[in-house]
Amino acid sequence: MSAKTAGRKADEARLNRDAVVDRALEIADAEGLDAVSIRRMAQEFGVTPMALYWHFKNKDEMRAALGDRLVETVVAPDESLPGEEFIRQTLSALIESLRRHPAAAALVPGRILQCESGRDLTEKVLSGLLRDGYSASAATAVARNALQTAVTLVVGVPGAELLVPEDERDETRRHKLATLLALPDDRFPNLKSVADEMVRCDDPDQYFQVGVDLFIDGVVGMRGR
Repeated sequence: MSAKTAGRKADEARLNRDAVVDRALEIADAEGLDAVSIRRMAQEFGVTPMALYWHFKNKDEMRAALGDRLVETVVAPDESLPGEEFIRQTLSALIESLRRHPAAAALVPGRILQCESGRDLTEKVLSGLLRDGYSASAATAVARNALQTAVTLVVGVPGAELLVPEDERDETRRHKLATLLALPDDRFPNLKSVADEMVRCDDPDQYFQVGVDLFIDGVVGMRGR
């Protein structure tokens, strides 16, 4: 066996589904989700694109696997908790999972009911709410919007600029700040006074906590509807 052939076989041996997903998530976080493709992943592992097709039929299936991974890592809280507290802790756990790889968070809504772990999590959320007296309609609305809230909070972190490659994010933030500071004082005095805070997030934990608190307040208000 030639050294070249041996090297190729060694690369292919390292090419397993989990390894591809791990690397794809890293690339997405650094360069954006559009950077993740069959060709790019083949280059990363030193194999031909055909080798990737043993694991994924196409780019969409590979990206679906990224969404599934984020859902699979959600650690559901104790199901015996009261409904609102269970939702609070579930939402926090979902946010924690999405924060590990925020660039792929937008993939999760399309996968939550398509993977077993997502269906299990949704079933637990619905069960807890129905047990606590929420109507089927209200429970469904809460479960659906909890997911959307988690994704929106993660992809919308001020200053994260997830749609911009990592090496361009600082410049994007500076440009946004300069645009706000250049606004007319007489029309936007309040916006200009908090411009710096609007384009960055100094305390992500507080940012997410406020988002969760606001959502739970809304959930409590839906009881009995």
